[in-house]
Amino acid sequence: MKLLGYPNARLTKSGLVFSDGHFCRLPIEYKSGKSKIGLDAFYNELLKKQNSEELVSGVDSQGFTYIKIGFLCYVGIVTNLCGRKLHKKLKLKHSSNNLKLDYIKKKAIFEYDLLNYREYLPIDIITQNIHEIRGLNSKISGNIDAIMKIDNEIEWEEKFDQQSSTVKKIYVGSRLIKFILDNFKFYIPNFFENLELNKDSTFIAHRSVSKIVKIYRNDFKKDRADIIFEGKSFGKVIGEKEYFEILIKILIENALKYSEFPKKIGPKVIINENAMNIRVEVHSYGRAIPDSDQNFLFVKGFRSKVNRVTKEGTGMGLFNAKQLAKHFNGTIEYKNKDVSKDESIDLAWNIFTLELKKTSG
Repeated sequence: MKLLGYPNARLTKSGLVFSDGHFCRLPIEYKSGKSKIGLDAFYNELLKKQNSEELVSGVDSQGFTYIKIGFLCYVGIVTNLCGRKLHKKLKLKHSSNNLKLDYIKKKAIFEYDLLNYREYLPIDIITQNIHEIRGLNSKISGNIDAIMKIDNEIEWEEKFDQQSSTVKKIYVGSRLIKFILDNFKFYIPNFFENLELNKDSTFIAHRSVSKIVKIYRNDFKKDRADIIFEGKSFGKVIGEKEYFEILIKILIENALKYSEFPKKIGPKVIINENAMNIRVEVHSYGRAIPDSDQNFLFVKGFRSKVNRVTKEGTGMGLFNAKQLAKHFNGTIEYKNKDVSKDESIDLAWNIFTLELKKTSG
């Protein structure tokens, strides 16, 4: 079985196996010591029972929560199911495994369904269909460029603004489909980390940032946010424009997802440059990310506690953005700007700054 999202237990032909999860590790109690004997006995008994598709949860012999549905059994999770004192102790010792019960239940159902679908949908058929959809979508985009009479990238921004709402929607629809297809790359292990960009071409970063902002401004969502775009840059960057636009897309989607009042106070994107660098700042107005989380924002699978329960996500977006930035000789940093001196108000501008080296070519 592939690496699951969270620590888990399963019965194999050779016996009981405990495994780390993709987003947090298996607690040490499951690996060695006297506690392991009791845990082995507990989960052997639990997993031998009929694989009902009814989701059940409970507490094991060490006070950790387990979530079981069918053959899927998450273990080593810290929730408030156990006693108050024990929960506090486990929470301090295993902070990365501390999750809300409702959240981890939803994740278990999602992953169980995903694993079941894999049994019936061969991966080569899925890959083939994605390839065909990508090809068809590319032809749609090309025809929209022809309708807008765009002969080169320099003309895109001006001519896009001149189009009717219908033409804009068709273009934006094709681009959003491309983004959805690009998201499959997020689940290929180390895809962006191991990416080798073609460094034979350059592009103007401002045009790509402006394009992604315009696409999300014209999204089909009724409650979409209006994204403010400020600044100007004429600097060029070495590499493939397509992957730079994926990087900007990730940062803007992150800002949209975690804006507290997106219709009233939408995200803000600011671009500027100096003699050496180009800076792209993406601001979102929402709950401030606490100091304790800030060192882990770009870690694979990490999700800040301020959003972990209320927002969907995999914790892969910022990790992938960081990897992509490296390919463009860039860095991403986080800071926040409080909106009030009142300590009871935890709202702030969360700001992610992408800094890129300009090319002289």
